[in-house]
Amino acid sequence: MLFGESGEIALKTLLESDKSRRLEFRFDSIYHHIYFMPMDVCGVRQLSILSVPDWKEKLLDLLFECEVRSFDKGLFEYDACVDGVYILSHLDGDIARLIRFREGIRDQTGRFEILCFPHQTDFLREYLGRMVNIKTIDMEAVEAELGLETPF
Repeated sequence: MLFGESGEIALKTLLESDKSRRLEFRFDSIYHHIYFMPMDVCGVRQLSILSVPDWKEKLLDLLFECEVRSFDKGLFEYDACVDGVYILSHLDGDIARLIRFREGIRDQTGRFEILCFPHQTDFLREYLGRMVNIKTIDMEAVEAELGLETPF
């Protein structure tokens, strides 16, 4: 798990990782999941979401109908395909999955979308450019659905 004041260090690391031609030097080559949490109230709240038992499955169940979910069986990293739009949930801040998603869509035509919290949008826009549409969801709505109290 990475912690930082902002996404600048994580973004710089991701962009440097892209330059390597050798897979073993990639940012995500050792760990399949790497979570970035800002060192602020939003990061604390994200961590509380990740502390819910079976949090990932609960989040995906809240967001998507069963019939549109990929269940990790797609040709690239995504969570659901709704009306022809491939969607990745970045609510957990998993930048290793984000790398794989970006690689998967880089040479494809189609429509792609990232679902995130409002505080993640600048980081995602800078890393993904205009390759994807970014949609946000309020953290309060997710916390309420998971039965968490807003800590602040």
